[in-house]
Amino acid sequence: MSYLISFSPGDAATLAAAAAFLVGSIVNATALKTIRDEFVRYGFPWWWCWVTALLEFTTAILLVLRPTFAIGAALGSCIMIAAIFAVVRARDFRHTRAPAVFLLLLMIAITVQVS
Repeated sequence: MSYLISFSPGDAATLAAAAAFLVGSIVNATALKTIRDEFVRYGFPWWWCWVTALLEFTTAILLVLRPTFAIGAALGSCIMIAAIFAVVRARDFRHTRAPAVFLLLLMIAITVQVS
């Protein structure tokens, strides 16, 4: 048995979620002024984008390793729920789409992996 998630149709949601978290980590790691300003607007310190990038990268890795999938799914869910709460608290509802899509991908991946 392989320790990596396969490239089969059954694992497509898991791979999509991992890819989304990987892209998110790269975007946050760039720490562009617009990214830093968003973190500040949502109540975080400007450097929190790097912490988020590290957490998202870790999530992507954990998701594609079968033994750590559940940990990655839990971590990713916590990150996205926190993002949704931060955006809603700031009343910036137009930015709820991305974390909601990430969370939906995770929920689909969890459903497929558990069944």
